[in-house]
Amino acid sequence: MSHCRQCGTELPSFSLGETSPYCKNCRSQLPPEPKPLTIEASPAAQVIAVSKSPLATYALLAINIAVFVVMVISGVDWMKPATDQVLRWGADYGPSTLNGQYWRLITSMFLHFGIIHIAGNMWCLWSLGQLAERLLGSFTLFGVYILTGIGSSLLSLSWDPMRVSAGASGAIFGIAGVLITTLYFGKLNLPKESVRRLLGYVVRFSFLNLLFGLQGHIDNMAHVGGLVSGIVIGFFLARAFNVPAEERGAQHRTVLAVSAVLLLVLFVPVAKAKQYAIEFDKGKTAFDQKNYQAAMQHMQRYISQRPEDPYGHAVLGASFQQLGRTDEAIREYELGLAIAPDYRYIQISLAELYALQDKPEKALPLFKKNLNEIAGDAESMYYYGNALTQAGDLAAAESALKKSAVLDSKRAAVHLLLAQVLKSEGKTEEAAKEQQIAVSLKSNTSPQTGSDTTAH
Repeated sequence: MSHCRQCGTELPSFSLGETSPYCKNCRSQLPPEPKPLTIEASPAAQVIAVSKSPLATYALLAINIAVFVVMVISGVDWMKPATDQVLRWGADYGPSTLNGQYWRLITSMFLHFGIIHIAGNMWCLWSLGQLAERLLGSFTLFGVYILTGIGSSLLSLSWDPMRVSAGASGAIFGIAGVLITTLYFGKLNLPKESVRRLLGYVVRFSFLNLLFGLQGHIDNMAHVGGLVSGIVIGFFLARAFNVPAEERGAQHRTVLAVSAVLLLVLFVPVAKAKQYAIEFDKGKTAFDQKNYQAAMQHMQRYISQRPEDPYGHAVLGASFQQLGRTDEAIREYELGLAIAPDYRYIQISLAELYALQDKPEKALPLFKKNLNEIAGDAESMYYYGNALTQAGDLAAAESALKKSAVLDSKRAAVHLLLAQVLKSEGKTEEAAKEQQIAVSLKSNTSPQTGSDTTAH
């Protein structure tokens, strides 16, 4: 049997509800017990909450989703959009971003590679954005998203400017970084246990997602860049909790403004260090404009710093090929093929040049690997027929040259070579007809033995 702790009165042996060490009369004289504080109900949380609705979080979600919907309506695949589709919408890509299209640093953080990509990012943004907005305010959260998104792009460009990158995850990691230093260093006047739980959640989120980012096709350097820039910005934002509440907004704006300036300053050495990406963009643009001399010069500078890029060798080889510098074109194609043995464009281009140099033993294996690719290309079929002729396979050469003539009946060289093959096969009448066609085409126009090349 228990007794009242204050007056000693015997307490009932059984009661409904919570038990108390005091009798009914003594309990009525005690001051009311304080209710336990929670993140949502604590006075400190009410002080730092700028608004009941996380407006900036809503806005960021709306912008990301709206951009994705418009992309899909415009014809972009909603599951697995092609890289060039996302690139046209403003994805981050060193050759373009560093060569004057600076706006890609911002537009890229609102673009996504399919529904799964955006769904995962929006869930994380919703989870972390609300908490960060309650701690820092709507304006500051929006600024943090933009600035840490830029920070993530800068590290990504520094690491590998030649990859196409897009998504909100860099900025989301930035929000996580800001939360880590704000919760750790900021004097929030929140229950220590609540701060410890929240901090543990954000750290685990960051760590696990960085591990997840180690798998292929994920730009983990963008994640690291966002996280680091967020941690640094958050350290200074945390100091704002040492000043009166009415002065925090001004201090936050100062921190964001200084951060923006520092990111701008950091952009300069990144662009300088990755000058080869700019050379690549200039070279590819010159090639597309058929200025092959300029394309060759820019791509040579690019390759001198990125000799492991097969695409660079392909464009440089194509530039040499268009300039009639066959030996140099072959050298670049062979270098590219050594790096990427299955690069079909290089295989076909190299086979054509081998055929020009009367090396059927090198040309034919490459042609035969790509018969489906060249079947609809008049020029490639002509060179294939030429290589077959050199190898003495006249029947196959006849077939290839006739296909080339069907695809483009105006090429005198095709009819001339076909006439030679038919004559060697004893088909004199057909040979005479092809010879007549070739002479007629030659009299009307100059022979076409080449065409513009595009690296794929």
